[in-house]
Amino acid sequence: MRKYTCVLTTTLISLFLYGSLLTAAPGDIQYTREGGDPEKLKSFPPSIFPHWIHRLNYRCDACHNTIFEMKTGTTTINKDIMKEGKTCAVCHNGTDAFDDGFANCNRCHLLEEQ
Repeated sequence: MRKYTCVLTTTLISLFLYGSLLTAAPGDIQYTREGGDPEKLKSFPPSIFPHWIHRLNYRCDACHNTIFEMKTGTTTINKDIMKEGKTCAVCHNGTDAFDDGFANCNRCHLLEEQ
């Protein structure tokens, strides 16, 4: 019985932690989507930038004010700009960090917490 309880507790904690990584956390930035077909936008979640995890590894001036302005919403970010190697794709190029390709959509386009 004791072993069963320990396994169950560990499983529940693991599921909670994994689930929390799939949604926005305090300090994350969720970008609003503009333009395009509203019905298609409903089926594909907006991107969420995990500011806190980047901040653990980099100082503010690694991105601000060279790649991104300091104020949220002042730098336009979209797939066309990223294809040019700008904004997120400066680092997310497959060399410095995971690339911004189709296989990695769900790393930024996360489901919102309900």
